[in-house]
Amino acid sequence: MNLVKILLIGMLLAGCKDESGSLKQDELLIKYQQTITQEILGKDWTISFIDIEENSLCPKDVTCIWLGRMVVALEINGVDEQLGIGDLTTNAEEEIATKVVVDGVLITLTDAYDTEEESTTKIKLLFEEAD
Repeated sequence: MNLVKILLIGMLLAGCKDESGSLKQDELLIKYQQTITQEILGKDWTISFIDIEENSLCPKDVTCIWLGRMVVALEINGVDEQLGIGDLTTNAEEEIATKVVVDGVLITLTDAYDTEEESTTKIKLLFEEAD
């Protein structure tokens, strides 16, 4: 009987999803219009998710003909940057990057999604030493 209780509790805890808990040490999850200051790769970073320039991403639970894209405006250590994710080749007039190098660190926009439960948009940034 105790084994059954332990298994049930374990399954319950496994079902709880904490997005911030699934982040690697060199990743940052930030909400729309949020500013976070954090040390990553031995450097202090202040990242502000300023604006959503475009959001035409296909929702995760929907099958779409076009993947869509999201373009966001960020302020990284006082410098304005624009990054995108998804299909960034649809507008040949503007170049939208998925990554930028700041202070010798490569910062990549790896995920972007809307959350219904919080009624906001979140993005995930990956920090890596630039070559």
